Amino acid sequence: MSNATTALAMTTTTTTTNADFEFPEIHNFPPFFTRQPNESTWKEQRRMWCDLILSYFRHNGLSTMTLAEAVTGPLFSNRGIHRSLRVDVLREIVEELVRQGNASWMGPKNTRDACLVFWRKPEAWATVIHQWAADAGMLNTVLTFFEIANGDDTVGQEFHGIDPATLRRALDVLQSQGKAQLFVGTSDDDIGVKFFA
Repeated sequence: MSNATTALAMTTTTTTTNADFEFPEIHNFPPFFTRQPNESTWKEQRRMWCDLILSYFRHNGLSTMTLAEAVTGPLFSNRGIHRSLRVDVLREIVEELVRQGNASWMGPKNTRDACLVFWRKPEAWATVIHQWAADAGMLNTVLTFFEIANGDDTVGQEFHGIDPATLRRALDVLQSQGKAQLFVGTSDDDIGVKFFA
């Protein structure tokens, strides 16, 4: 195991530096911000970045990322050690998230400049939302996207305030499973959904 791999693998303590989010100590390790040339070290580095992105997005309730903007923010730029991740390296990391089902590219095909990040996969959101519909007595009732994501009946639910694109993916999963039917509206907020047992 190389020294860089050892350092990447052994760094587990955390520091708090951004809105109560605890960055792992690896975030203070300058080589973490440079793509490592050794393939096994890069694989571990990429895994750690993926885990960090998902944790950060979950903690902050984020769902979208524009790569060029993101590399200047606190997640990918550590001003304390004067290090930032390059956009091309971040793109490779996001590709790994896409392979894992935790991200999806947005915008024009082949640009790969922005993505949706699923800190909880759409399939898992589908399960949570369907369970809520069953528990709340909403089966066989038509609800709008707005009611599901922002309605009074969902206050306190994990999915309250969910990004419309993520909600759509979760409801598409339920529709493919025969547990929901979507009805076209004039906008995402007006799309209706009927849940089935």
